[in-house]
Amino acid sequence: MSNYLTSICCSVSAERAYKAITQEMSAWWTPMSGRFEKVGDRAKTNFGGVSYWVFEAVSLSKPHMIELECCKSHMVSDSLDDPEEWLGTRLRFEITEQDDQSTITLTHIGLTPELQCYDICKAGWDHYIASSLKQHLDGVGGRPNSY
Repeated sequence: MSNYLTSICCSVSAERAYKAITQEMSAWWTPMSGRFEKVGDRAKTNFGGVSYWVFEAVSLSKPHMIELECCKSHMVSDSLDDPEEWLGTRLRFEITEQDDQSTITLTHIGLTPELQCYDICKAGWDHYIASSLKQHLDGVGGRPNSY
């Protein structure tokens, strides 16, 4: 069972990358109801329809690691049977910095090819991390969901 994994490299500090993930998700992923400033903070995604996820910060090690657990999942699609597939999965962002460059690695723990939503979610993360987050950190503006 292999979890979804992707990495990007940007010309920003680890502090800047950490801030983008904990406080600026609306600028590169989708509108969020909150930020992740301390363990226990929760934020809800807004994809403009009935689908949403709520994440809780379970580990914050500034500026090198963020781990968020999906504590509510309501993913609705004609191609999915279980709206709670993401429930209990975790987003782990690891940030390393070297020579004025930061590498951000996202492991979506629990998002595996066995899940019905895997192909849709993989395509989404490929866009939101490799394109949108990278462009946001490069200063040219992210491409978040705008429903």
